[in-house]
Amino acid sequence: MPLNIIIVGAGLGGLGGAIALNRAGHNVQVFEKSSFLNEVGAAIHVAPNATRILKAWGCDLDWLRPVHCEKLQIWNSKGDLVRTPIVTEEYQDSLGVHDEWVLTHRVDLHSALRATAARVVDGGRSDAEAGEVLLKDGTKYTADLIVGADGIHSRSVHAIIGPDRTRISTGQNCFRFLVPFSKMQNNALTASLLTKIGLDGVHVFATHDRRLVLYPCRRGQLLNEAGIYPSEPAEDGSHDASWHNAGSVEELLETFEGFSEELREMCRMAEDVKLWSLASRDPAPTFVKGKLALVGDAAHPMLPHQGQGAAQTFEDTAALAGVLPGITGVDQLPQRLDLYNKLRYAHAVTVMMIRRFVPVAVSPECMFGYTWTSDPMREARRVIEGAR
Repeated sequence: MPLNIIIVGAGLGGLGGAIALNRAGHNVQVFEKSSFLNEVGAAIHVAPNATRILKAWGCDLDWLRPVHCEKLQIWNSKGDLVRTPIVTEEYQDSLGVHDEWVLTHRVDLHSALRATAARVVDGGRSDAEAGEVLLKDGTKYTADLIVGADGIHSRSVHAIIGPDRTRISTGQNCFRFLVPFSKMQNNALTASLLTKIGLDGVHVFATHDRRLVLYPCRRGQLLNEAGIYPSEPAEDGSHDASWHNAGSVEELLETFEGFSEELREMCRMAEDVKLWSLASRDPAPTFVKGKLALVGDAAHPMLPHQGQGAAQTFEDTAALAGVLPGITGVDQLPQRLDLYNKLRYAHAVTVMMIRRFVPVAVSPECMFGYTWTSDPMREARRVIEGAR
């Protein structure tokens, strides 16, 4: 008999979980409070460990309207090239990994998942032990398994850590904005910047304490930009981790005053500037409890520095589906959820913040190599065979 599974949240993790668990043969229902009528977010890395999973789920990468990332380059604030840490094809060869590294608009990725996922309805809070979800209108749903995929502001995680969550400031703020390629092309200063960097990679312009990260999406029609800088103590927490917090071009220009004129001209073209504090919280001490399993930011809120937020979420859902093949019985759930936790906890939290949360962790020599080679679907098959 297939399991009856409720997923709380229809973001990237919730939709990925719906696809993966439905493909495993289970009955899946997704609960979501948002109507998703408006685009939210900007561009996102989809690293090889994520594209590997998307392809296994039957997702055509072309639906993402992607730009294939050919390199990562570091520049100084004056626009001089410092080094090229990664040439994608060469690095893939060294790892024996040949899945794509693509750059896409977050909404395009969500739309591609949504097209093949379960239907979306309203959501509420969950009861880990009883396998219950209670909606705001008082309606109660029960299931064999609840999957908490409701993001950094998760209510599902309360079932494990309680309602009190300590918010941790990183001491940094982040501007996020988009600039149309056509806009930059029609300006002599920014056109020269495009000629210099190209539209096929990730570019980081940095000083000792702040950086502008640029990369294209929407098949090169938009340039996505993130500006990370130190926050003042009084500012910490003033811009919560939400896409709805408005920034301003004036603030942006003041923050990156010492950067080259071509970069500042690009900043003047910024559209829909957002600003928030790079704050997080401790990961849950376990990703499972009773009939509840957490995935993605609900389990381990990710900061943008590694470009692995979506990838680790997809790894969670792929691993969860992998330890729950269609023949899994309700009586096997405790053992299988324990396997899921063992597969994902140390790995996801190591990517999240390494030593702060995993004191015994060995810092990977290169985070790209650590993440790109990860294959939770294969690992899940291995542990299930071992369990049998």
